Amino acid sequence: MSDMQDVIEKARELLGENNAKEALSVLKPLKKKLKNPNDSILPLMQIFIDVYLEKGDVEKAYPILSDACELDPTGSKGGSEKFFTFGQVTGGEDGIKIIYQGIENISQEAGESISEEQLNKIVGGLLSMIEIWMTDLCMEPNAESQCEELIQKAMEISENRSPETWSMLGSIRISQQRFSDASNAFIQAWEYFEIKKQNIEKSLASNAIASHREYIELLQPLLALAKMCIEMGLYEIALKIISAVKDIEEDNLENYYLEGFVHYLLCKVTQFKATKKDIEITAENIYEFNEHFEDIRIEINNPTLSDLINDSRIALTFVVKLGENVDKEDNVSQELVAGANKLLKELGGAVDINTLMRSKKGENVEEADLELDLEVEEDEN
Repeated sequence: MSDMQDVIEKARELLGENNAKEALSVLKPLKKKLKNPNDSILPLMQIFIDVYLEKGDVEKAYPILSDACELDPTGSKGGSEKFFTFGQVTGGEDGIKIIYQGIENISQEAGESISEEQLNKIVGGLLSMIEIWMTDLCMEPNAESQCEELIQKAMEISENRSPETWSMLGSIRISQQRFSDASNAFIQAWEYFEIKKQNIEKSLASNAIASHREYIELLQPLLALAKMCIEMGLYEIALKIISAVKDIEEDNLENYYLEGFVHYLLCKVTQFKATKKDIEITAENIYEFNEHFEDIRIEINNPTLSDLINDSRIALTFVVKLGENVDKEDNVSQELVAGANKLLKELGGAVDINTLMRSKKGENVEEADLELDLEVEEDEN
């Protein structure tokens, strides 16, 4: 049993380093144990579930999830988080019921004195139910009222301090075309994510494994929030989130793409404002701008845009360079690399490797150097 536990801990460590492929390799010798599901291998089943889902292999995770929930219907042996995951994977009305069972398990376990950790799990379950109502069940006549009821419960339980809940509220408000309310919700989400990140960083001083895992788990919610802020025209907030992601994982390809894309959009916004001074871009009309921003051709020799263009080119060049080491079967990353190359063509091309390395080291990059790079690339084109 101890050998199995060592393997699980090693796989968990690799998963925390975003290395699901190696984690699966480490677990492979124990895979045959899954053919005989029982209570003693619940931790092994959970790590296989986590690894498969990280790799996007839902079909392989599904039967293990089903077995795990059947073996531990009250969550007393291996926790109730698996019900939330199983519910999300199942989707639809069945998924809602499975998630609700997980919430009930936690409530029963807590009794009269519920911990903060248990409250957070319940909030997570409520948000997972909202996701299903907003996707699989979005055409149901009671979808909107269910989302409102669930988000209010999540807000009440979290005392309005959950960044994930504020993010979800913003998504709900977008679906209702209440764009100002959505923007305010995303701003609140960032404020509470920033507090959460700072608190985890304080815990990291003690080298707590749990804190490191929590830190890594901030990545996807922060990236999702950054994308929503970009959609709503909250570019400065998006850049703050992007900076926070760099603290967690410096060479995150998607984050570099978002950084480059924000500066690319800021070029267009700046150029638009210079010619349409009587028009103010707000949360209420940002979607109209987004629909037409492709029609705005960036003036790459415009001196007022030089800093924005340079920042965009540097970030997008990082995407291309990081993409050289990405698995060819990683379709998401490959699409981001293709998108970066497309934007770079419009911005004057990639920066040279020396400029890239100087930027990575935090050195100031002289504008003249970048302009020279731009001129050379334009000549080549």
